[in-house]
Amino acid sequence: MLFPRERFQGIRPDISRLEAARVALDRAVNAERSMRWCLTLWGRFVRMRDGYRCVHCESSQGIQAHHIFRRATFPDGKYELGNGITLCRTCHKSLHVQFNGRPLDREPLNERGGDDQDEMAYLYGRLDVDADDRGLDKERFYFISDRMLEYFIAMQGYEPLLQAVQAGETSRIHFAHSIWRSMSEHFYQTVYGQILGAAFATDQ
Repeated sequence: MLFPRERFQGIRPDISRLEAARVALDRAVNAERSMRWCLTLWGRFVRMRDGYRCVHCESSQGIQAHHIFRRATFPDGKYELGNGITLCRTCHKSLHVQFNGRPLDREPLNERGGDDQDEMAYLYGRLDVDADDRGLDKERFYFISDRMLEYFIAMQGYEPLLQAVQAGETSRIHFAHSIWRSMSEHFYQTVYGQILGAAFATDQ
């Protein structure tokens, strides 16, 4: 079932329930509960925050929580709130068509596929815009740790971006979008709010 994006503008989840889900995840991680249980709580939070619909195509069918920056590449990012986005089964599957294993030591990013920089920039950007559309607190509900941001800087550079985050001049989710963005403005004008041609191709 597809809905126009405008339907979700200004519509927020129950903040008290969302905060409870965030706290439950934080407690489970701090208590060193099993990875399976923590990922279950992480997925519940991400789906609740995103309104139980695919943030990419707006479908409410077969939704799944997806790690934008793969945990096979950076395992410490597996519970990061801002590293998760809700996608439908079709959009999620399209992101794993290529290689989805753990990269080799010193292997360049996306050497065998699976870590596409343009896709990551786009998905982080979708979360950034969606948070604005629905009036959600980016620091509470889309948080990305300094450790993960520093990992991005180690790969991409742009240290002034982290300084801007620490000074409160930009959000962490916007940082994640900006540091991976290498696409032209034409890409966003063409793709924004639509099914990505190659990355999200689906059978008609």
